[in-house]
Amino acid sequence: MNRLSRNILLIPGPLTTSRLVKKIAPLDYSAREDILINKIRNIRSNLLKISGLDKKGWTSVLFQGSGTMANEAVISSLPQKSQIDVFSNGIYGDRLAEISNRYDMLNKFSKIDHRAKITGEIVERNIKNSHSTHIALIHHETTTGILNDLESICDVAKKYNKKIILDAISSFGGVPIDIQKLDIDYLVGSSNKCLHGYPGLGFVIVKRDSLEENKGCGRTLTLDLYDQYIDLHQKEQFRYTPPVQVISALDTSLTELVEEGGVEARHDGYKVLNDIVYDELIVDGFSPYIRKFNCSPICSTYTIPNHIKDFNFGTFAKELRDHNIVLYPSPIPNDRVIRIGNIGDITTNELYESLFIMKKLINQSKYVYKLK
Repeated sequence: MNRLSRNILLIPGPLTTSRLVKKIAPLDYSAREDILINKIRNIRSNLLKISGLDKKGWTSVLFQGSGTMANEAVISSLPQKSQIDVFSNGIYGDRLAEISNRYDMLNKFSKIDHRAKITGEIVERNIKNSHSTHIALIHHETTTGILNDLESICDVAKKYNKKIILDAISSFGGVPIDIQKLDIDYLVGSSNKCLHGYPGLGFVIVKRDSLEENKGCGRTLTLDLYDQYIDLHQKEQFRYTPPVQVISALDTSLTELVEEGGVEARHDGYKVLNDIVYDELIVDGFSPYIRKFNCSPICSTYTIPNHIKDFNFGTFAKELRDHNIVLYPSPIPNDRVIRIGNIGDITTNELYESLFIMKKLINQSKYVYKLK
């Protein structure tokens, strides 16, 4: 088996970036020069453009750091006496609860089975007698690849007058989200997932009415959502040193997304790749850990075939890495489950070749059960 000609990251982010992103991103800029200010302006504008939002009712706020930091910026900047009902079916939803609890805002934590999607029915059952002000959840829980039922959840949130904090870190840009129709108050994303940029930027797309309520409420200095917005709005600059190369990468990758046809087109491309993963693994005895109709087109989890014995993911991952393929272990506490992401700048041929190598390695004699 030959090594692939470049690194192929079969994970839900960070991911394999385009050649143009790799070419543009390393260039050096000052944090205060016009070319970088223009890139920041373009990013903020394109985030709204691909979301179908106008600048009168919405804005985008960029933060140095990960998507998790942007989540914390939102929660730590909520008005006094805010209380959050958090819903989780994976480790990233658990993290939302942990952040909320750190700021003494966790009203109720509803832990759902990680193989079940969160629905409006589940949310209503847990909030109809709640005194919370907000609900928070993950859209795409990459613990398993499950995609939660956002439309029914948002309908229930409206019914009970709850503001919505949506972690769309691993879905934004790859799954259509009608933010305006769903009346989402805070949507959190990051540069290194479906937007195909480098890690290092988190962002919040926020209703201006909700943002005004955050004024003077920040409980931290660096993660104050309103203060960060003010500097970006008035000076078009970050308050503190920005990740210059990451900004260049995201500016380029967002332009590529727009030219590609936007979120719908990227979603369709992901679906093609995700179907290839499914078809290629099912035929060799892998079984979906989550029912396919509950999953996103971004990543999926599979149980390895029964005939595979003594499987060690660490060893397997090292062997894949020798072929320029990167696979992460699933966060699920089951060593027979693997998780495969199919986002990034990956061709169908590269995916087919990666899956061929993966199946060849996993069926090596050292893993396969031998009949006596």
